[in-house]
Amino acid sequence: METCKICNEEFKDLKSLSAHINPKHGITTKNYYDTYLLEEGKNKCVVCGNETTYRGISVGYLKNCSLECRDNNKNIRHDYWKGKSQPKDMINKRVASTNQIEKQKTLEATIFDRYGVTNISELNTIKEKISIGNKGKTVNRNHEWQEKIIDSKRKNGTLKHNSETKSKISNSLNKFYGENLDREKYISTSNNVKHLSGWYNGLYFRSSLELSFLVNNNLKTFSNCETKKYAVNYLVKNKVKIYYPDYTDGEFIYEVKPTSLLNFSLNPIKIKSGNEKFGDSYKVITEKECNYISKDYIKQLIENGNVVLVKNSEKVFQKYRH
Repeated sequence: METCKICNEEFKDLKSLSAHINPKHGITTKNYYDTYLLEEGKNKCVVCGNETTYRGISVGYLKNCSLECRDNNKNIRHDYWKGKSQPKDMINKRVASTNQIEKQKTLEATIFDRYGVTNISELNTIKEKISIGNKGKTVNRNHEWQEKIIDSKRKNGTLKHNSETKSKISNSLNKFYGENLDREKYISTSNNVKHLSGWYNGLYFRSSLELSFLVNNNLKTFSNCETKKYAVNYLVKNKVKIYYPDYTDGEFIYEVKPTSLLNFSLNPIKIKSGNEKFGDSYKVITEKECNYISKDYIKQLIENGNVVLVKNSEKVFQKYRH
């Protein structure tokens, strides 16, 4: 039996007493518990001393204020369930008696009645809390985790983006690069393992011809053209793309390209667009206007620290024929 400390009425259990307190006396069960039942210090975390959460009149306050403190509580057996599992027939019975689809529908209906959405993560307040909680956090996916994600996507048919998602990604990238045309801070390095690339006196080059051009004109001061000022827009299948020439000395804009690549892929469109934008200031440099420097000369530049090759170009340099 449980007796109400306010009116001395008796109840068969704490649940009945709890249902009596608010309607009869106009206070919450927490107020009642704090006033009549709380023992000194029992609402404090046993690890850090912070106030813990009230969980009802029958439970009182939790022993710890957070998961971290719970994990550091030496009085709790953290390995209690280790090695234990429910009997297989019990698991099968629970699965068989649970209609997950109906369960999910009921859950969504309840949430919708209370909050007007089917998932509380759609609420702006919850979105903000999640965003704040995840800020600065990074989680590295190991190989096993990544394989499970890929396998799951294969099964449900979402391994590849649908046309709508592709369109959204494309529009997002076009908007980003359209608003951020200055690329000098993140100059893209060459992915072509067949071309010599690296830095000559701190200026990036993507081919042996570009290096030869810089070395043969070392009395001039060049800068990279990957800035908004030199960005060239051109159309491919009604899509706006951006092309950057190679170098400028302040007077001319240079596109350094061997004759074998002048008509390769999109190069003719890029060169034509460059001519249209810059006119007589736009110069296309091939091996006809610039002689290749020798392998021995490059080796000397490397030894002197004037040239630093990217890792992929070390093998390319071994096969250099000029």
